[in-house]
Amino acid sequence: MHSIRAARILVAVPRNLDSLATAPRFRVTRAGLLACGIATALAASACGDATSGAGEPLGESREALFANDHAAYSYFVGKGLTSFQAAGIVGNLDQESGANPAAVQSGGAGRGIAQWSVGGRWDTDANDNATAYAAKTGQSVWALQLQLDFIWYELSTFSGYGLAALKATTNVTDATVVFQTKFEGCGTCVQAQRITYAKDVLAAYGAAPAYAAQYVSQSFPVATTTMSMVEGQVIPSYIELKNVGTKSWDSNTRLATTQARDRASVFADGTWISPKRLAAVSGTVPPGGTYKFAFDLAAPATAGTYDEFFGVVEDGVAWFSDTGQGGPPDNDLEVKIQVTAPQYRGTFKDQTFPASPTALTVHVGDVAKGYLELTNTGTLPWIAGTTKLATIPRDKASPFQDASWLSPTRVSTLAADVAPGAVGRFAVALDAKAVGDTEIAFGLVEEGVAWFGDPTEGGPADGALKIHFVVVPAGAPLDAGAPLDAGALDDAGGEAGVGADAGASVDADAGGLVPADLSLTTAGSAGCSVGASGGGAPRTATWLGFGLVAWLLGSRARGRG
Repeated sequence: MHSIRAARILVAVPRNLDSLATAPRFRVTRAGLLACGIATALAASACGDATSGAGEPLGESREALFANDHAAYSYFVGKGLTSFQAAGIVGNLDQESGANPAAVQSGGAGRGIAQWSVGGRWDTDANDNATAYAAKTGQSVWALQLQLDFIWYELSTFSGYGLAALKATTNVTDATVVFQTKFEGCGTCVQAQRITYAKDVLAAYGAAPAYAAQYVSQSFPVATTTMSMVEGQVIPSYIELKNVGTKSWDSNTRLATTQARDRASVFADGTWISPKRLAAVSGTVPPGGTYKFAFDLAAPATAGTYDEFFGVVEDGVAWFSDTGQGGPPDNDLEVKIQVTAPQYRGTFKDQTFPASPTALTVHVGDVAKGYLELTNTGTLPWIAGTTKLATIPRDKASPFQDASWLSPTRVSTLAADVAPGAVGRFAVALDAKAVGDTEIAFGLVEEGVAWFGDPTEGGPADGALKIHFVVVPAGAPLDAGAPLDAGALDDAGGEAGVGADAGASVDADAGGLVPADLSLTTAGSAGCSVGASGGGAPRTATWLGFGLVAWLLGSRARGRG
């Protein structure tokens, strides 16, 4: 039962005229006559028909606004509706319930701000009832936010509720009537009163806000669908918004974390301004213009379900969701993400080749032999004969193929299966067939299943494993090859190319660019093993030995000249 406040008088109006024939009759008491007298004296409304108690839920005629009008109005403006379209909805909610989410129709089935019917859209209709929607979202069905969200769910999911027709309206009267007809579906609707309420709301809140954004599109699934990522996966993303305020956007207009505001997001990476600011406007976006806020979603290293919320802020001025601004609300831009451990992931451990960009320099005709080691940090074992080291670009034949390779695009496989947590070794032999300076890139593939560098797997990324290979003419000094620019070192996938022995080399002047633990078979020789890894000699002595060999080779070459 509504109370009488100021000039507010409660009016019971039948939702369906057919109900009049069966509605219970009320006794007209002195209190009832007194209420009618007060109503007449205040000229605010007519006293209800004594037979109307079973119909339309109570509405109110008033001079003041209802308590939830502003929140409801701001919500629908934040969804991209115009001021008069939002006011048209709120005017209907005022007539239905006084915009009260706890409203229960006296003697009837209506519930909540829109007076959804028990036995129908309140708790029964398949895929379209407030109770089920509340359970799915984990909110109380009696909460204002839940009921506003459910109205928007119905409007945006079921075309029959008239969202397209509502968006086509050009004034508050038409907007009110469209929502009344398409969404409420009432019998005797007291349409004039709904329009009056809507005009009151528009007059109070309809001034265009300085800062307001309307949703346009996004690159990832809407929050009703959970997005899947694997640990460490990075997905370039964007949210596109339209400026529906009166102020232009500038470099201080930023997409930011909300729920709570300014929280540090675990999905931030180097493309973000900070863990609390995803992206900023570049240039100026005038009213009516649109802008794509571009950023990466970088999955954390911990599996789990994450709910990320974003909003817009004019830093140093206001949040777009502040009272008096036009939204979107802090809980409107949302992405749900399920992060899982990848099935296939290799983490670099060691290699016998120098770490790129440092070059391994050999003579034409030589064959350099070594290995790469990676730890299986995925959830599935690596299978000998199926898990392979391959050339990058994928499936492109390499000019450095050696006779030991599995094919022109597959370098080697494992000697035995490698369980998660164990280390796998991949042999690498590079045949220096022609003079040149090349950075040779590799990746891992589970043949017939997936590449480790696929977006749904854990890496290493294509090309994160690489060897800078310089081939010089026979007899040329082995320091003739210039290393690549240090900026070419790819950090993707972590510590690619950095191992305990990687990059170790003898004095460049001696020409000794072959590191320890690497076998070099020279042209026309039976091959010699350089620096066996199990050696007992001190590494300093080993390097001195390399230097002496290099000096002798260099002297011999100079003598021939």
